[in-house]
Amino acid sequence: MRVLYRDELVLAVDKPAGVVTIPGRTREQRKPLSEQVRAIAPGALVVHRLDRDTSGIVLFGLTRAAHRALNQAFESRRAEKTYLALVRGDLAAPARCDLPLVEARRGSMRVADAGNARARGARTDFVPAERFGAVTFCSCRPLTGRTHQIRVHLAALGHPLLIDPLYGESRPVLRRDLFPGCADADVVVLARTPLHAAALRIPHPSRRAFLQVEAPLPDDLGCCLELLRAARRAATINPSRGPASSRPP
Repeated sequence: MRVLYRDELVLAVDKPAGVVTIPGRTREQRKPLSEQVRAIAPGALVVHRLDRDTSGIVLFGLTRAAHRALNQAFESRRAEKTYLALVRGDLAAPARCDLPLVEARRGSMRVADAGNARARGARTDFVPAERFGAVTFCSCRPLTGRTHQIRVHLAALGHPLLIDPLYGESRPVLRRDLFPGCADADVVVLARTPLHAAALRIPHPSRRAFLQVEAPLPDDLGCCLELLRAARRAATINPSRGPASSRPP
């Protein structure tokens, strides 16, 4: 856990992948993020959650009033969130998905059927940042906050996360999947859903300004990008081989 920002009202931390935000029903091998935070800020109250395998920014209110103000900002959609993701396929242009979602089995979500009374509106905007043929590195901006919203919308667009046991493929990605000519080709480079909460802009609970927080890209996603870029360079030098990243992992 890395502290990204702290003042007398707000604490923002960078959650590692593989850590739950709050304690759940199952026994965890790693201490939940909320417990780690309370070791340095005993009164901290979590404002929002990230999935276990999603990394990035999580906010905590350090007073009850600050916690209430931050929650209200999320509920009224004044929190501007940006995620970064590695997805399957070539997302060639910006895309918007506003398909409504509904709860499915075992805590998962799905696109709602027409007329489903339980459907909840959802919207996510996607922009490609780097394209590698069979893989795209993109930014995702959810304008609503439904469970698994980004993951379900990406799958609905035909571009699921590179790894997603619920909505896509579950097999870990090896280094050679991204760049066949690399060293240590059979080493696993990615073993979790490649989704990272990279930036958050929200009204500060003091009401004097906005709070802007950013979390650096984690090492596993950075390594994936290095391999994809190396494969692209190799294809440019030797076009007859074709781009290695044109073959899906």
